Amino acid sequence: MDAYLIWALSAAVAWGSADFCAKKAAERLGFWPTVWGMNAVGALALALVWVAGGVQIPASQLPLLIWLGVGNTVGGVLFYYALENGPLVLVSPITAAYPVVSAALAYVISGERLAALMAFAVAGVIAGTLLASLAARRGTAAGYPRRKSALWAAVGGALVFGTVFYALAAHSAASGSTAPVLIFRFAGAGLLALPLLAGFRPPRNWFRSGWMWATGLLDSSAYIFYAVGARHLPVSVISALSGLFTVWTLVLAVVFLRERLAWRQWLGVALIVAAIALLALR
Repeated sequence: MDAYLIWALSAAVAWGSADFCAKKAAERLGFWPTVWGMNAVGALALALVWVAGGVQIPASQLPLLIWLGVGNTVGGVLFYYALENGPLVLVSPITAAYPVVSAALAYVISGERLAALMAFAVAGVIAGTLLASLAARRGTAAGYPRRKSALWAAVGGALVFGTVFYALAAHSAASGSTAPVLIFRFAGAGLLALPLLAGFRPPRNWFRSGWMWATGLLDSSAYIFYAVGARHLPVSVISALSGLFTVWTLVLAVVFLRERLAWRQWLGVALIVAAIALLALR
């Protein structure tokens, strides 16, 4: 298998694991402290690497990275709002469609063209991800008074993430692998600290949560893996493979929470495996 496919799949595993840990942290701390803490942990870890000389920030790329960091934070807020206020059976597949946005932008803006076999494999990964993200429908409208706004937030999150990940991949050669993640974490930690001005306070000892630390470190690692893979893979390929994070979260739920998959989810997993095999043969 192409070594750079491993980086893309590692990003998916790290993101999926981060989402699993974030759910655990949010159950104990709440949504805002978890997301803010996740960004703060990532900012702290990467700041230490920066001080040690391990991060070089290209001055020419700084304005773009700041804007992308703001966009990434907005996308995260939309995504978590959708998870909190909408049915997972609808929110998950909508958000998992962000690679379609990245691939479309790569086609229109960058003129990226894939060979027929690779395009077929990418389509298989995306279709398999959407199928695997579809859980059984059980009263999806009941119990969600903000369902409509949550679904629009999921759509907005997919559009924002698709745009951010396209730009991150398209500029990875110029911006490097770690600099974008450092800027993203600082932007997220700064923006999500604003509720403090309105009097909001996190729970006591919230920064000692192992789940939150795991979320921050895994999520930041995923961005680095994505950026490394993006320097050598087409945007549509790296985006499609990284989008498998929803499937990995599903795997963790099956293993640790004893959740069961519907037949169409198993079909999606099989389609993903076949598509990845095609990509490995490219």
